[in-house]
Amino acid sequence: MTAPRTARGLLGRRYADLPVRAKLLVPFAVLMVVWGGFGTYVLARGTAGEARGRATARLAEALDGARAEFADDETSLLETVRLAARTEGIAAAISAADVRMLRRYLLPVAVNAGHDELWAVDRAGRVLLRIDQFSGRPAVGSSGSLSLPGVLMAARGDTDARGDKHVALTDRSFLVAGPVRDAKDRAVGAIAVGERLSKLLPKMGRGTRARVVLFSTAGRMLASSDGGTLPHDDPSSGLRASVRGDDGPREALYASLEARGETIGHLSVALPASVALAGVRGTATTLAALVGFAVLAAVGIGLLTSRAITRPLSSLLRATRALEQGDLGARAHLRSADEVGTLSAAFDRMAGQLQASHADLERKVAERTAELERVNHELARASEAKSAFLASMSHELRTPLHAIIGFGDMLSDPTFGRHDTRTTRDLASNIVTSGRHLLALINDALDLAKVEAGKIEIDARPLDLTALLSEFESTMRPLADQKRISLRMAPSHSPPAVLADPARLRQVLFNLLANAIKFTPEGGTVALGAERSGAWVTVSVSDTGPGLAKGEADRIFEPYERGRAGRGSEGVGLGLALARRLVELQGGRIWARRRPGAGSTFSFTIPVAAESSSAAPRARVAG
Repeated sequence: MTAPRTARGLLGRRYADLPVRAKLLVPFAVLMVVWGGFGTYVLARGTAGEARGRATARLAEALDGARAEFADDETSLLETVRLAARTEGIAAAISAADVRMLRRYLLPVAVNAGHDELWAVDRAGRVLLRIDQFSGRPAVGSSGSLSLPGVLMAARGDTDARGDKHVALTDRSFLVAGPVRDAKDRAVGAIAVGERLSKLLPKMGRGTRARVVLFSTAGRMLASSDGGTLPHDDPSSGLRASVRGDDGPREALYASLEARGETIGHLSVALPASVALAGVRGTATTLAALVGFAVLAAVGIGLLTSRAITRPLSSLLRATRALEQGDLGARAHLRSADEVGTLSAAFDRMAGQLQASHADLERKVAERTAELERVNHELARASEAKSAFLASMSHELRTPLHAIIGFGDMLSDPTFGRHDTRTTRDLASNIVTSGRHLLALINDALDLAKVEAGKIEIDARPLDLTALLSEFESTMRPLADQKRISLRMAPSHSPPAVLADPARLRQVLFNLLANAIKFTPEGGTVALGAERSGAWVTVSVSDTGPGLAKGEADRIFEPYERGRAGRGSEGVGLGLALARRLVELQGGRIWARRRPGAGSTFSFTIPVAAESSSAAPRARVAG
């Protein structure tokens, strides 16, 4: 008993180690190939090919008949157009827009021809006469326009390689139009004769059981021979077995519909699938029975093989559910050599990686949380700075406005008495000073807004920096003398010409020098200097004021920010922010540093003209 049991155990292990694809597909494939092949052979040798051939022939015959009927109708319409256009007196009646005469000449033609519509239009397409016989009795009218391209071309007498007759297809009718010419062979208008599609399509499908459907070239259905519908398809698709109309599946054939050698629409003829493929259903039933027997056999074999597959999969499923519920230490621990074993090993590796990733994610979340708290702190500080700016700005705007209004009242109100010339001059001077202060505040705010919006234009040009610094020393000296501050040029070599916008560079220098004088106490010193370093010139403004607090060197250039020395004084914190934007727009950079002892130095760079002018633009807009 030991040997057979050992053999069975060995065979069982080998079967368990087979690939899952072999366990499932080999038995199924054998049965499906045998039975399916036999069924396919029966179907191929049966009536399917013959039925489809007959269907194609019947559809082609119906399509040819529909095209022939359409061509006959086109010819009939063309003959009616020629007859009406050549009727004596028509040209004169159209030229004179004589509706009465047109009715007299054209009504007999329309009645005898028997077509649904007859139109007489002038060169602009305006309808002079319309005869509608679709309902059986002629209805005559003369309003509106017929602005179809084919009709307008005929009315103008346009000709091409096929002559001067033109066709048009509308949602309702098929029209043939021809010009009406006077004695001098000039086109004075056109005659258009049409057939309603709802009348034409049934004639095109007459004599067959096929449904004839007409589409526009854009794929929109226009009319059907029996009122039913079909989906549109490309005319080159040919026979399709899966077309579904409103009344069930059909076999359809698509082709282009041509008139005067041009494609004016798409035509489809379709037969019910039960008619087109008669005889196929019996073969299909036989094949279905064969396939059914094959499926039953395959299910039986599948029941035998499922046990070998589902047992390890159940173990893997338990581990997956444990992992899903949060147990990151869950493992499958399967050791078979087939695909399920490989999947189990991959699952165990994935679970280990997931456990490690989870730990790493928790670490990163902690780091990101700390970073988010720092950013939130910065945002809160920025919000506080903005609120302080709004409060300071409102105060700064009110102060000069109150001064202007007060001094203005003193000048204009007789209550204050008559002022002598000196007093009037002092009051006016105070008004001008307050106005300039107010203008400077507003200009700084507007300039910063323009820079942020990308609306500042930089006009860079070669500039004599030495002359500009000397000019600023002379301009700012009276302001420094008022506070008994020493304003001097720092000793340096004469800097070369720089490439900068003169107005914006003056604005930067004024902000830096005005701040330095403003925060330097009496008896202090403010120094202005410039030095070249390669392709750049560094301009520096140093003072002996209270200096910058720790951490203010970078923050002080942000909008609405002021250093400790500026808090409680005039200003809203826009000058240095605007200076930084203007320097960066000209290609440089600006920074501040604390001086040893007391005071601070503000420096910025500007490109040398000789080395930068070839690469920098003459003028550019911020942003």
